[in-house]
Amino acid sequence: MVLVAGLLSLTSSSSDSDEAKAARNLEPFREAVDDLAVAPGLRYKDTSFLGITENEITVTASGSQFGTTSSGRNSTGKDDNAEDVLRIGGKTFMRWHVDPSPREDVAAGEDAPPSEWMVGLDDGSDLTDEALARTIAPSELANVLAKALASLEKSPQVASESKTTAGQQPLSVNGTPALGIDTSAGRLLVTKKKPHRVLRLEAYDLREGLSDMKDQLENGEELTAPPKVTTGPLESGDGEGMDLTPILADAADKMFDTLVKYAAQLKDATDHGINFTMDSAGEMDCSSSGCTATQNFTGEVSSIARKERVTKGEVTAVMSATFSIDGKPAGQCTSPQRTFPVRGNSVSGTLQCSNPGAGPLYASVSARNKAQANARAQACSCKVTLSYPLRANTLIDASALAKVEAEKLANQAKSERDAAACANPHSFPSGTQVLLADGTTRAIEDIRIGDRVAASDPQVRPTATRPVTNTFTTEGDKDFTRLTLTTDQGPATVTATDNHPFWLADDQRWKNAGDLRVGDELHTPDGASVAVTEVRNQQDPQRTHDLTVDDLHTYYVLAGATPVLVHNSNCLNGKLSGPLPMGMNNKIASAYDDVKAGRIPSHDTYGGREHPWWAGSKEYRVPGRPETDRILEKELPNGVKVYGWTSTHYTKIQRFSAPHFPDSGWNY
Repeated sequence: MVLVAGLLSLTSSSSDSDEAKAARNLEPFREAVDDLAVAPGLRYKDTSFLGITENEITVTASGSQFGTTSSGRNSTGKDDNAEDVLRIGGKTFMRWHVDPSPREDVAAGEDAPPSEWMVGLDDGSDLTDEALARTIAPSELANVLAKALASLEKSPQVASESKTTAGQQPLSVNGTPALGIDTSAGRLLVTKKKPHRVLRLEAYDLREGLSDMKDQLENGEELTAPPKVTTGPLESGDGEGMDLTPILADAADKMFDTLVKYAAQLKDATDHGINFTMDSAGEMDCSSSGCTATQNFTGEVSSIARKERVTKGEVTAVMSATFSIDGKPAGQCTSPQRTFPVRGNSVSGTLQCSNPGAGPLYASVSARNKAQANARAQACSCKVTLSYPLRANTLIDASALAKVEAEKLANQAKSERDAAACANPHSFPSGTQVLLADGTTRAIEDIRIGDRVAASDPQVRPTATRPVTNTFTTEGDKDFTRLTLTTDQGPATVTATDNHPFWLADDQRWKNAGDLRVGDELHTPDGASVAVTEVRNQQDPQRTHDLTVDDLHTYYVLAGATPVLVHNSNCLNGKLSGPLPMGMNNKIASAYDDVKAGRIPSHDTYGGREHPWWAGSKEYRVPGRPETDRILEKELPNGVKVYGWTSTHYTKIQRFSAPHFPDSGWNY
């Protein structure tokens, strides 16, 4: 350490010869950061806690996070301690990646499914919070990196940038050739080839810095202090480095499907910090109307749970019961959620649930046993009583969320997915015929709000009719897929944008037109299906149209004379019809339309002092508002224009993004 101090003091007194050295080429890094700023999501893979804990976490553009944390593998290569993590709406949930105590039997040689989501699984540990704090949204990381790059203007390349941390050349990340640059946020590595994308951000190795200084001394060169991370996700020193994988548009669907699936599971989330003990005096009553389980319980609330999660002095509990009658399975039941008061660190109460479906089995077993008892009684001329076991296995959990809270988080995940989908609208060319409620057809461009069309929920209900609540027209869509189908009238075709979802009758799921394959079967109104015989991708810019259909959000388009089921568009169109985004006022929303239409001239160019990524953007004043309110327009290297707004004179810049502003350029 004495040597380090001496070397650093030499650095501070050395002469400045930077101007004699070649400046860095920052352009590849800027391009990668620009691309990161508009990515729908970003996957981080990093290590923390001295390399023991591994994290793989995906974060959406809106900041929702999900992934897995693990702490080492056993002799078979499996991680027995891996935990899944989900953070949405400001709340963090965890679960065991492989349930150590599954409620159902697991086949030999197979892993158990994940456990239910929980809060409080990591009470007393900061590792998960630290990992989530490092994995910031792509636009936030882009802003950090843009500031770090801006501070390197006209500065020279340092020796360590041409080497990996092991001193090997050339630079690469997981086999991908890379370019590297030392910044205040860490060493940033991007793809060497275009299009440039971020690959990795890593902390500096002090040993490497000392080695460079030793080489400088031996070569009589000017001494430079080892680089240090002073900003960004690695500033805390908790992580060694992180691999970065931007989630591009073609992978965003899978990311959002996972987020929506996880959020939907939160209705069953439990609180690990509240433990219940069941009274042995539980009851089970059965009749021909079904079986009912009643269970008394007491519970202990941990100090962390009471401090951080118990609201209004109450906890919410729910009971599940599994019935058996005479050794035969008799179904399950789940009680409604109920709240119970907490006294000190204790809680107690009674829960009850019923399963009417157990009634027929009980009646059958009861009748059989009565008949057997009567037969034996007649044979022996004595009184005979036959018994049969009734059993209810009960389990009581503390609910992590009230029903309304769980629904709110599930809807938030769906909104994020819909917002991303709206940035890449799907639709049909003019002339595509739509099946109406009365069995006739009409060209999609002639459909109007209020018209009733045929629609279906293919997994629940037969064909129904629903009104159209919105219509869309898009200019210049160019990526199309033409499908050829086998119908009763012979081969027929239908053309859609390559990302328009069709319902697969055989797989029971939605699949984009461009991803369909020969042999896939599409759904028709009568419940039958027609097979795809050819899939041909085409590029031909033309006007396209789409609909929003109330409730079922589907409609039928015709291939020849045969209707096939497609998904509608859930995007908003034009001015906002719902609540404004937080912090936005009506004048900003209206001014956005005027800027897009060219009715408001740009008055200046933003310098980027507060937010370097936005540097060079056109500034627009908002009529009728103070100088603090501005709209920004930035043109990306690929020609796409994106829009932002501020009501705090650049303290914070927010996006005009889908679904409120589907034409604002984000997620292009």
